[in-house]
Amino acid sequence: MSATPITQTAANEDFAGALAKASLLNDLSDAVVKAVCECAERRRYDAGQTVYAMGQFDGGEFFIVLAGQMRVSIMNPETGAIFIEDIGAEAVFALEFAMSEQGGDALQQLSVMAQEDLIVAAIDADAFRALAGQRPSLMRNITVHFAKTLSAQRFKYMSAEAAPSQRVFSALLKFVERDGVTGEWRVPRMPKHRVLADSAGVDETVTAEAVATLIQEGVARREYPGLVVNDLDRLTKLAG
Repeated sequence: MSATPITQTAANEDFAGALAKASLLNDLSDAVVKAVCECAERRRYDAGQTVYAMGQFDGGEFFIVLAGQMRVSIMNPETGAIFIEDIGAEAVFALEFAMSEQGGDALQQLSVMAQEDLIVAAIDADAFRALAGQRPSLMRNITVHFAKTLSAQRFKYMSAEAAPSQRVFSALLKFVERDGVTGEWRVPRMPKHRVLADSAGVDETVTAEAVATLIQEGVARREYPGLVVNDLDRLTKLAG
C-alpha cells in the first residue's frame, strides 16, 4: 500500500472536527470523537493512487472519507466481471468487515484506489471495536448506520420492481467478462432476449428496449456474436 500520511499532531483539532462531520460520528461527545481519533490515522492519496491492490485488504481497518472520492472494485472470480462503487466525502467504507471480523474470500477480490485526490481517516478495527464496547453512544451510531444501510438496500430492491430495465441491466452484467487479449469488457456470446427476460423477470420487449438503450447511449456496442461494453462503470450504475 502506498500512501502519504498527514501527521495528525499538527492539526489534531481539525482532524476531530472533520471526523465529527461523518454521519457515523454525528452528535457524539467531543470525548468520544477524540477517542476515535486516537485509533485513527489521517492519510492522503493522489488521484489514481492505489490504496489497496487486489488481495491486500484484510479488514484490519476501515475508512471514513474526509475529502475527495475513492473507487472500490470487487471482482467476481467466476466471471471476471467487476462491480464498481465510488465513495465520496463523509461516507464510510468497510465498517461491516471491521465490526464482524469477517470477510473471507470477498476481501481477496477487492481493490481500492483514489478516484480523486483523497483524504481518509483510516481507523484500526480492533481498537474501534473495543471502543464501541465501552461507549454506548458510539454503538448506537453504529447500529443506526447499519439500519440505514439495510433500509437503503431494501428500498433499492423495491424500486427495481418499478424499473424493469434496471433488472435487465443487472442480469446482463452477469454475462460480462474481461477479454484476456484486448482487455475489453464484453459479453462473449449475447444471450437471447428470452433468456435475459427470464433472468430479469420481465417481458422480452423490455429486454430488447433495454439493450437498445445501452447501444444508443454508447454504453455498449454490438460485435457479433456478443457485445462489447464501452463503459462498465455506467452499466454497473444502471444495474443499481
